[in-house]
Amino acid sequence: MGTATNFLPCDGCGLPASPQHIAERLRRLELSTRFRPVHIGVLFIALAPASGPENDFYGPPESNTFFDTFLEALDISASSEKPAAGSAAHGEAPESARLAEFQRRGYYLAYLSECPIAENGELAESTSARLSPTLIRRIRFNYKPKNIAPMGSELCALVEKLRSEGLGPILTLDQGQVLPTPRTGDPEWVELFRRSVATVTPRDYLSSGYDRIQLTETDRNLGAGGNS
Repeated sequence: MGTATNFLPCDGCGLPASPQHIAERLRRLELSTRFRPVHIGVLFIALAPASGPENDFYGPPESNTFFDTFLEALDISASSEKPAAGSAAHGEAPESARLAEFQRRGYYLAYLSECPIAENGELAESTSARLSPTLIRRIRFNYKPKNIAPMGSELCALVEKLRSEGLGPILTLDQGQVLPTPRTGDPEWVELFRRSVATVTPRDYLSSGYDRIQLTETDRNLGAGGNS
């Protein structure tokens, strides 16, 4: 009689996961670490990454729907970004150069669930209740941002949890509400988003503190069910 496969819990989503799932989570962690600021000025939080490793934001993604809309709303366009030292000037792809500018400004994109959520899977409210304690630990002991900008109506429950945990003063919201998810061709969204982010973005972006964080052995172990 065969033995049942014992899956370890994934530290990215908290669910039992196959070795392939863990490997994809570690790959996303490695990609995002390349562009993580030493000091995070604004931590953008979305519900979950897009499905498929080829569509990871920090890949950069093959599908640019979210990538382009989000970065253009931050005035980081393909034609106007300032090349960071050691990036575009040395043959780096335009998409990577935009990510380098995103990093230079002290921006970082994280997720409530660090793994994609399957269609017809867990509801956002349940995901928030289950994973918000893990995210809050990461915010306090790992990310340590100056400001937090949740994006998407799915994160309303998370906003209330962040407030209850004393993180309300560093939340970036629009009239008390979570920022909407980027949408292509929506000028009203772009104006709202820029207005909200401008309240916490310094005029002169950081030119120092740009060194890319190296992935440590502890970070690698997080993907195999380690503690955050």
